[in-house]
Amino acid sequence: MSVVGLDIGLQNCVIAAAGRGGVDVILNGNSNRLNPAMVTFDESRRMGEDVSGSTSISKFKTTIKNMKRLIGLAFDDPRAQSEMKRVPFECFPISHSSGGPPSIGVKSSNGDGEDAIIPIEQVLGMVVHHMGMIAAQKASESSTSNSTVAADLFPQDWVIAIPPYYTDAQRRAVLNGCQIVGIPGVQRLMHENTATALAYGIFKDIRKQFTKEEPTNVMFIDMGASAFTVTIAAFEPGKLTI
Repeated sequence: MSVVGLDIGLQNCVIAAAGRGGVDVILNGNSNRLNPAMVTFDESRRMGEDVSGSTSISKFKTTIKNMKRLIGLAFDDPRAQSEMKRVPFECFPISHSSGGPPSIGVKSSNGDGEDAIIPIEQVLGMVVHHMGMIAAQKASESSTSNSTVAADLFPQDWVIAIPPYYTDAQRRAVLNGCQIVGIPGVQRLMHENTATALAYGIFKDIRKQFTKEEPTNVMFIDMGASAFTVTIAAFEPGKLTI
């Protein structure tokens, strides 16, 4: 499987794969490019994003979303306290062996009818893992050897887009969530606006539209569901400066 890029939004996720012909956005089983960024827990199982999107209203108290705004924050952080007031599910403090402040956990079912508290970064990792399964399914469909999803078709190399305002603790929490669910191959965490600037600059650079004597300054605006960010990039031949 080639390198995949994942954009984790507050409401939806998009995954794309780099191949010989360029970069293609991968469709899910419902032929949609957008995948709800949520996980639903019920009494006996965990439901992925495609099912969560249709059951999020009836199971809103056990549907975990808004992980992007909570991950990597201490439970008593004012930002976390403000965000937790806006979500319908319960949040709990979790103490880690590192000795740092308690982070955020959510309630889930362990399959035996008993409740368990899991870290919010693990829930984000579940979203990433589900997106990998979508990529593996797509690779399996295009393979002539086997129509089932094989383990070797699961993406091994990942580039995940994160908000430019993430702190080091939030970046490490994203990586920890991926490792918890068995995704060790995250090659890079890239700022969302930087990824946009890079995609813009590659094609402009191929057409020789940049000059070294006078860098081209471009503003990129990201109007997301939870944040409004602006980035200015300076382009030179073969060089990008944020």
